[in-house]
Formats: sequence, structure tokens, C-alpha cells
Amino acid sequence: MKLENLLDFEWYNEPANVIFATHEMKIVAKSGTDFWCAVHHKVKKDNAHFFYKKFEKDFKLTIKWRFEKAEKFNQCGLMVRIDERNWFKTALMSKDATSPEIGTCLTVEGHSDWAGTVISQMPTEIFYKIERRGDDFVASYSLDGHKFVRLRQFYLKGIEPQIKAGAYIAAPQNQTFEAILDEVTVS
Repeated sequence: MKLENLLDFEWYNEPANVIFATHEMKIVAKSGTDFWCAVHHKVKKDNAHFFYKKFEKDFKLTIKWRFEKAEKFNQCGLMVRIDERNWFKTALMSKDATSPEIGTCLTVEGHSDWAGTVISQMPTEIFYKIERRGDDFVASYSLDGHKFVRLRQFYLKGIEPQIKAGAYIAAPQNQTFEAILDEVTVS
């Protein structure tokens, strides 16, 4: 990842600790951070860290995260966002080290859903890809960067044609979470 390719990116809820290296960006998520809106869980959070670029037309965005150990509910993934009430996220998450799953969450008018796909083992790196065609999106993931598995196709539309897309990281429980963003490709 060339850091000059990230000049058009900006932060929503900038983390306290970001370390830039030649080909990567290490990010430490603050504890208690998440993106979630659910009446069932009685939780509304919009304080996770989102590193994004603004898009007005169709695009394809691929990102790669690396991490040593993902604790309970920690997340490093991909997000598409219109505003705090309308967004999509996908991330690797688990209740414990033995039950990792790739989850997706679509939030429309302030209501989040959740769908997860169990994977056999906890990886230490993961790729995410999002493609936009009009107001339709397709989200995929890969464990090797070559074979992508479709997670979800969804519709997301706002009043403005502009949408934000990029990488997000969150640590919903009472500990921080460190991960390395080492690939961001836009086409």
C-alpha cells in the first residue's frame, strides 16, 4: 500500500493512535467503540473509527487487514456509509477464539440487522471488497486475496449521490484492539 494513494481519505472518529509505516498503517481502536443501532440490544453506537474516501459514481474498493489476535467482538472490516442512520459494515468477529464468523450489518433509518457466516478457523489476515453499481452494492471477503466469497448484495440510497467507503475498526468491549491496514485499492 502506497501512502500517497490515501491522500483523498479522511477519518470519522479518528483513533488516538495511528502509526504510519512505508506500506502499512497500524491502528489502535479505543475500547467501547462500535457502529450499531438496535432496539433489541438497546444499543446505539456511532463511535468506531472509519477511514474513508468519498465516491459519487460506481467504484470497487478492496482492503486488507492483518492482526495477531481478535478478542471478543473486536472488528476490523469495511464500511459504506451515507450518515449515522444509513450504512453497511462487514467484519470478522467472534464471541470467542473458537467461533469466528464473517458478519454483515445493514443499517437503514437507524435500524441494524446482522447476518453471520461461520468460518473454520480464526485467520490473521483478511481481505474485503465492495462494488457499487448505482445504489446496489456487493460485498465479498477473501482469506487469500484471490478467491473472494460473496457475503451480501444490498441496496443503499441517500438523498445525496455521495457515499463514503473505506476501512473501519472497533473494540466494543473493555479493551483496545490493534490491527494493521496494509492494502487499499480503489478502481
